[in-house]
Amino acid sequence: MHASLLSAATIAVAALGVSAAPSTPRWYSAPDSTDASSSGSNGSPFPFADGFPTPSPQQLQQIEIDAHGTLSNATPPANISAQGLVNLRLIDFGERIEAVFFEELFFNVTTGVPGYELPSWVDYDYFVNFLNVTQHVEELHNLNAVNALAHFNQTAIQPCTRYNFPVSNLEEAVTLAMTFTSNVFGLLGEVVQIFAQNGDVGLVRGIVQAVANEGEQNGFFRYLLGRVPDELPFTTVSNRDFSFTALQGFVDPTSCPNIDLISADLKTFASVTFLDTPVAKTEDVRLSLSIDKYVNGTAYNVVYVNQLNNPVVVPATYVSSDATSVIIKATFPFDEHLMNGLTIASVTDQAGPFANVDAVATAAIWAPAFAVVN
Repeated sequence: MHASLLSAATIAVAALGVSAAPSTPRWYSAPDSTDASSSGSNGSPFPFADGFPTPSPQQLQQIEIDAHGTLSNATPPANISAQGLVNLRLIDFGERIEAVFFEELFFNVTTGVPGYELPSWVDYDYFVNFLNVTQHVEELHNLNAVNALAHFNQTAIQPCTRYNFPVSNLEEAVTLAMTFTSNVFGLLGEVVQIFAQNGDVGLVRGIVQAVANEGEQNGFFRYLLGRVPDELPFTTVSNRDFSFTALQGFVDPTSCPNIDLISADLKTFASVTFLDTPVAKTEDVRLSLSIDKYVNGTAYNVVYVNQLNNPVVVPATYVSSDATSVIIKATFPFDEHLMNGLTIASVTDQAGPFANVDAVATAAIWAPAFAVVN
């Protein structure tokens, strides 16, 4: 058995609504900065050295070589529904964020940034090759969505220029990658269902193939963290609104020129974070809510979405507050529901029951907070 990268069972990350040790957000800064994240003349990470997000044909060929495969040359369907376009825009937005994350992680590992040293049991060349392949895979995932939008004569989501991944070492970075990839499983499952419900069946296969690739990545993240590669028999479902809210935690939305094309169709929730990381036993956990939507005297409930199961509703109890936040507590009912893997928590003033994750998103006020148990 190898040692885990982590000294504790779970490091949860604030951008995904889970608790973390304080860290300084690392934004892409001005081009004269000593921060090697800086690439573009406006302080943006773009373009990458390989030309992404607008590579030349020659650069695209090299991206495909590095990704171990090509963009699909199959012709997309002739038409797409309005909801199908929402799917593609969200995928465009999210996959570019993933590409930036892995580009930064690759740099941090290969240039010896303090905190990003590999443990002795991890082969350096193997791990660097994995990061290189993964970065270019995510670039192709993004370009696939961009090409699909162009095929339907739609404007792509323009790159944001400021990104923030609130991690300061390899352990936190891999944990963040594991957590957001677990949510990607649920998001892309939702995307497939929406495509199918709206007659966009010609787009389903490509999404399913991308989910399979994300699963390959996440198994390795989990292995690095001392966890078995299999997270769950049926991974946790998610929702586009939850995912859009979480993704905005990795960017400065004001640096995203046409993010309004997405926000016109998807909600952004008030923020909630786990102050106590859920573990594999039933116990109370505290959550912090932004204060602006909190109404004194209202009965609030925490709703947990886990696996393919019906959402679990638990009453919340007020703990304390200050000028910006309210702390509540609620039971995390692990034992009763065997809540391994990703759990998505939200807070609502409705008692439920809720039929599915979409009903939860409709009722949620604060969302999402993520935790991965085991």
